[in-house]
Amino acid sequence: TPLFNACSSGNETIVKYLVEHGADINKENNFGNTPLFNACESGNETIVKYLVEHGLNVNKENSYGETP
Repeated sequence: TPLFNACSSGNETIVKYLVEHGADINKENNFGNTPLFNACESGNETIVKYLVEHGLNVNKENSYGETP
């Protein structure tokens, strides 16, 4: 989804735009990952903090039992 892509690329402006316009920050991909997994992998602390501040579930496990 666009939010997953923006989190992966570290595009803070797009992440904020999408969230402000209703993107589901707890949406899961086929592996059970949420956008937070992508944000963590990209190493963008600003996006990680933004998602957490907007209610993303940091304890959500993916299909492999991993958390972000």
